[in-house]
Amino acid sequence: MRVDHAASWPYALLYAYVYPLLVWFFAWSVEGDEHLPADPTRRMLFVGYHSDHNWDIMMMSMAIKDAIGEAPIGLLHRTIMMFHPWLRRMGCIPGTTANALAAYEQGHRACIVLPGGAEEAVAGFENAYKVDWKSTSGRPRTGFAKLAIAANAVVVPIVIQNQQEMCFNPIFFLCNITRLSHAYNYLMRLPYGIGWTFWQIKGVLWLTLNCGTSIPLPVRTTLRFGPALKPRKHESAVAFAKRVERKYAQLLARANPGGLDYARALGDRFRRRRGASRQSR
Repeated sequence: MRVDHAASWPYALLYAYVYPLLVWFFAWSVEGDEHLPADPTRRMLFVGYHSDHNWDIMMMSMAIKDAIGEAPIGLLHRTIMMFHPWLRRMGCIPGTTANALAAYEQGHRACIVLPGGAEEAVAGFENAYKVDWKSTSGRPRTGFAKLAIAANAVVVPIVIQNQQEMCFNPIFFLCNITRLSHAYNYLMRLPYGIGWTFWQIKGVLWLTLNCGTSIPLPVRTTLRFGPALKPRKHESAVAFAKRVERKYAQLLARANPGGLDYARALGDRFRRRRGASRQSR
């Protein structure tokens, strides 16, 4: 039986009061609805990019709700769900294949996952908008492709123009320009489980510092749904995952040419505003 998570009081409160405020602040718009399947029974798996600030994740979910009429199920890392069980009220579950398939079987049409994971989020300013879906061990991320094949779901890419520029974190910036973060990355490559331990510490520090130190910036943001992708006949999960990754990288680069650029992102907002003011005179 499908549970309407959008009816829970935390989701309803955020959707009614916080989401509209963020839409206004970030001049948020949505494009590409024509790429969404017209069949109301078609299962969908949305894939997106993992920013370092996380402000965009809730907005992605609520934009999908507006587009398809129901809130998607968020597939999160089990550790995050362990420390933040309240996220279940927002429609999030531990992102295993079994859990996601159960959600589809219960009648949910859509799930959303960020294949790059925390590795993508903490990759550093110089690697913003670079798509390399691998785990810390270097193995390609193929779980989302296996899920799409098992669930007979289409994969719908989501890219956001000026996504990373929505917030600026001075602590992350200082760690980057002083190359402290680069030195720490060396520790994460140490063998015998030592590097794994340093990676866990980095993940906790990122989540902790990110919450209270990111500064939102009034950039113009546009979410775009890309053309839906479905597995080809006899295509393996590994091949399908790589094809989706390549297509996603193209869409993300087209939305954010030149990579991370705060000046460009702010200019997108205020140049348009000045242009509109001149036309109205």
